[in-house]
Amino acid sequence: MDQPEWKSSYDNDGDRFAGIKKVLARIFGDGENPLAWGFPFFNILGLRFKIHLLMVVYLLAQLIFTMPGHNAGAVFVIPNLVAMVILVILHELAHAYVARRNGGSSAQRMLWPLGGLEPSRFEEEDPKAELRTALAGPALHLALIPFLVIPIVLLTGSWDATIFNPLSPSSSIHNLILASDQTTPWWLVTIWAFHVVNIIILLANLIPMHPFDGATILRIYLSSKRGDLAARHAVAFSGLWVATAVGLVGMVFADAKMLLAIAIVAGIVCTLERRRLQFLDYAQMVPGYSNDHKNTDSSPKSEPLEPDSPPTADLDEILEKISASGIESLTRRERRTLKKATESSRKAE
Repeated sequence: MDQPEWKSSYDNDGDRFAGIKKVLARIFGDGENPLAWGFPFFNILGLRFKIHLLMVVYLLAQLIFTMPGHNAGAVFVIPNLVAMVILVILHELAHAYVARRNGGSSAQRMLWPLGGLEPSRFEEEDPKAELRTALAGPALHLALIPFLVIPIVLLTGSWDATIFNPLSPSSSIHNLILASDQTTPWWLVTIWAFHVVNIIILLANLIPMHPFDGATILRIYLSSKRGDLAARHAVAFSGLWVATAVGLVGMVFADAKMLLAIAIVAGIVCTLERRRLQFLDYAQMVPGYSNDHKNTDSSPKSEPLEPDSPPTADLDEILEKISASGIESLTRRERRTLKKATESSRKAE
């Protein structure tokens, strides 16, 4: 039976809707990976930021609660949203800065409400560099705590406003009152919002499940004992169980509905990570590639190639890119190269 034609959504066959499809492709990619669904946001210091569709939906949904008739007003909601966007950007800038300082690359970051969805890449395996990069985000939030807590304590005269329930932070806002005139100005709410969001992002990124930094930290620890590929499998699998537990807590407690949303996103990310790892398990079907080097320090093993097969180095680079960012990250040329290699492998068999 003939194999179906390898076709990318970026291909233009004279379709009059090609322009619209190109715009949609920039947002949804090929539609295969929901983690790639995002909008170009801005560029800074050679780093391209995209904002995930989930974050756009979340921002719009939260803004609805600023309308009359809702309990939460604009004075409370808008500072929280501003704080979330700024702190998430700072979180990803910290990752990118440390990654580059340690020889890694970070050309693009996809933002979602609690951090980023795209890891930094390193040309060579360097657990210490990866660990420093993973810890950069939480370290930033730890460093910000005194700069946000001290002003609140000095202005309100107590620690009460700085202590809150992460699942229902608005319940402690009644303690946010200036000691001098017993008012709650908008700028004080803004400082408090940055403190609240900073703590929430910090706590979330310590959870050992994808896409949080805790998963990367756990994977690096396990890789020293089991090997890199086995550690990745273990973290992706355990992440599904953690996501299930978090989701159950979100369903049981009325104030924890946000945990259910986090669990759904984490479950999707962990599932996609397992799919990428399964691809690596079967990657030896492509000539010139062996995934054995994922568990050792040796270089990829070369095998005889068919006359028309692409160079081994190109295949290794493509497969590494799939491992790091998913198949939807491939360009049209890379997809055709992979298709050609796969067809050559079938002929060789």
